Amino acid sequence: ENNFEDLSEVGTPGFLPTISMTELYNSVYRDKPAVIEGLLYPGTYLFVGAPKQGKSFLMLQMAYHISTGNPLWNYPVRQGTVLYLALEDDHSRLQSRLYRMFGAEATESLFLSVWSKQVGNGLSEQIEQFVRKHPDTVLVIIDTLQKIRTTSDRYSYSSDYENISTLKELATKLSICLLIVHHTRKQ
Repeated sequence: ENNFEDLSEVGTPGFLPTISMTELYNSVYRDKPAVIEGLLYPGTYLFVGAPKQGKSFLMLQMAYHISTGNPLWNYPVRQGTVLYLALEDDHSRLQSRLYRMFGAEATESLFLSVWSKQVGNGLSEQIEQFVRKHPDTVLVIIDTLQKIRTTSDRYSYSSDYENISTLKELATKLSICLLIVHHTRKQ
């Protein structure tokens, strides 16, 4: 699916791959159906907010609605498998939250984990293996970025950019929506 002009020069100094507007218009790209119509599509998103503002509750709400196919706030959703990496929780806390939010209405299409590897140290492979086992996966939620960072420099923009770029490539490769929760600084 590479429509760039002559690529024989790739690797030569000064080479810049380009495509004309006409070539771009004449290209056909695969449709990417919405996960939540008008709100969420395949790709990579950051959901950022202050600590203790309900981000995890919102993520659980979205995960549940997508996994059941029930509309979210009257927005149609595409039903599919959801993987929620609740990396700041434990199973007991998740169970309590889910019972408070949804009662006993469980779904087989929502999978939860309270542990994962980090970016660059096996996380991508874990997600790829999950999607291979569950090919109808439409959404993976990582709650939070802090837990999957690979560097000891916890607040480095370039490190975060590198980690998120790796995850963006993975989401594109798997044609899924990847939603990454992040906290604003507490200061």
